Amino acid sequence: MSYPRQNIYERDNYTCQYCGFSGASDFESWQLGWFAIDHIKPRKHGGSDDDSNLTVACHPCNSMKSATDCNSIEDGKKAIAIKIEERKRWFKKYVLENPNIKS
Repeated sequence: MSYPRQNIYERDNYTCQYCGFSGASDFESWQLGWFAIDHIKPRKHGGSDDDSNLTVACHPCNSMKSATDCNSIEDGKKAIAIKIEERKRWFKKYVLENPNIKS
């Protein structure tokens, strides 16, 4: 039985190309990563379904990159890094500094 885009998973060694998290070692890692095939340049921005525009992404990276207009994996890494910093600032302000949260 062949799965859609299996060749992309194999080419990328079942590893998120944005953060490097691997799902190749055991099922728990695969399940934790919740890997998917991502369009590097999203279709909504003119990206194609060609293999050269597809990559393996873990769920956190895929969610953070979302439909950001990227032309390369490096662009995707930069977009994700910016969103991580935004999330860190939000977490600090609304969680760590929140006097209503009991530890």
